[in-house]
Amino acid sequence: MKRITSLTLFAASGLAGLAAIGALESRALAEAVDEHALQIDVACDCRTGSNPRGTDRGDVFIIQGKMFPAGTLPSGAATNDPTEPVNGVAPIGDWICRGQYADPASSAPAYASTPMEFFTQYFLLAHGTITTEGYETASHSLSSVTGGIDRYRGVSGDYSTERLGTNISGCPNFRVKFRLRRQTDDR
Repeated sequence: MKRITSLTLFAASGLAGLAAIGALESRALAEAVDEHALQIDVACDCRTGSNPRGTDRGDVFIIQGKMFPAGTLPSGAATNDPTEPVNGVAPIGDWICRGQYADPASSAPAYASTPMEFFTQYFLLAHGTITTEGYETASHSLSSVTGGIDRYRGVSGDYSTERLGTNISGCPNFRVKFRLRRQTDDR
C-alpha cells in the first residue's frame, strides 16, 4: 500500500510538472505569435487608380498608396494626403493592389456569394515585401499572406483590415493587422 501511495504521489507531481511546462510552453507560444503580429496603416490614393475599361466582370484594376506606422492615420473624413507625412510621420513604404472584377453579369440570388473582386497586394517596406492574395464579397474581405521577399522571406498567414475613414483623395485610410508565421528553411 505504501508503494502505491508513493507511486501515486510521484505520478501526481510528474503531471503537475508537465502541466507547469505546458503552461510555460503555451505562454511562450502566445508570445511568439505576438512577435509575429504586424500592424500598419495604409492611405489608399485614388489618384493612382487605373481602370481603363470599367467595372464589368473580368475588367482589371490597379491602385496604390502609402504605408505608415500603425496609429498614424486619422479616422473619419480626414484631409491627409496619402503621399505626405501625417503629423510629422513620413510614409514607411508603398502599397500596391491589382486585381480583377468578378461580379457576375446578373445579380441573381444564385450568385450572391460570388466575390466582387479578386486581388493581389504588395506591401513594399524598406527591408522587404509581403505579398497577399484575397477576394471581397458584399459582406466581407478575406486575404492570405502568400509570401515575402528579404526580411519577410518564407512568411505565411493572414490579415484583417479595419477601415479608419477617407483621405483627401477620396479613398480609404485603413489599418492592416497581419498574423505571420515563418516557414522553416530546409536548406
